[in-house]
Amino acid sequence: MADSDGSGGVSLTLRHKTPSQSVVSVPQTRIGEGRVRFKRSDGFRLGRVIDTTEASSRAAGEETDGRSTPVVGGARAVAPSVRSRAPVGGPSPAQLPRIVRPQGLPHATRPIDPPAPEHHHLPSWVRRLHAQARPILADLLGNLSGEALQRFQGTVDALIAAISSGKFSQAWQYPRVIAEGMEVFESHRHENAEELRAQRILEQRRKKAGDSLREAGARLAPDVLARLNRTLRSAVTAEEIDAVTTEMDQSVTVARSSEERRRDREIDRTRSRIRNTLPRAGAAEPAETWQDVLRRFAETQAAE
Repeated sequence: MADSDGSGGVSLTLRHKTPSQSVVSVPQTRIGEGRVRFKRSDGFRLGRVIDTTEASSRAAGEETDGRSTPVVGGARAVAPSVRSRAPVGGPSPAQLPRIVRPQGLPHATRPIDPPAPEHHHLPSWVRRLHAQARPILADLLGNLSGEALQRFQGTVDALIAAISSGKFSQAWQYPRVIAEGMEVFESHRHENAEELRAQRILEQRRKKAGDSLREAGARLAPDVLARLNRTLRSAVTAEEIDAVTTEMDQSVTVARSSEERRRDREIDRTRSRIRNTLPRAGAAEPAETWQDVLRRFAETQAAE
């Protein structure tokens, strides 16, 4: 029920369905054509707007949401702006570093998987980068050996440890670590090629010395031949193989000299036997060569 006051305003009396059926009179203010808002005495407007126009819809008179902003000096206070939080999802895929398998990197026979970073707030984009770099790092580690493997393994472990400690920006270093690993692999491959070439030369020299030792086996004593074979098999440098070859040549030379001396002694004994079998003549016989003595001795043996 509405009452008019002296100031031109309208006072509306509301009846609430309470057990005591009390009547409350609330001052109202007109905020537009046919729209009335009730005002409280504490400076806040009630959240109930009544549309008194004829063109009001069925939803006219429904309550709005909650309490309105306090009115200061008859003007509506500006509500503070709420700062919206930016979506948290990490960099986009286009912003992530590009991880590409280096050209010329072979697949390792036994790849060595690097450890995965562990953190209770590890972002998904870090996991994605590690998943892309893991097979490349595994092949790099699997193709290395010795000091090169230990050096590159330390670099990878340091990167993973930094990411696991919460420094997620270190994941951008995966391409740099892969490039360093490729340089280590190329250097290691050149060193291996030099070692293989030196090993082939060493094996060729060992084979040649073994062939010479087999050819000279008939002139060497069995114990000397066995010792030289053991030394040749255990030789790991060209100098050791050359030492075996030199000792073999010296032993063959000594054996050949012994054979020649033995043959000369046989010839002298044969000549003495021939002279003892011939009749003694008064005149001195001309000196004969050992070939003549052998020929006459062969003829004598055939006659007998």
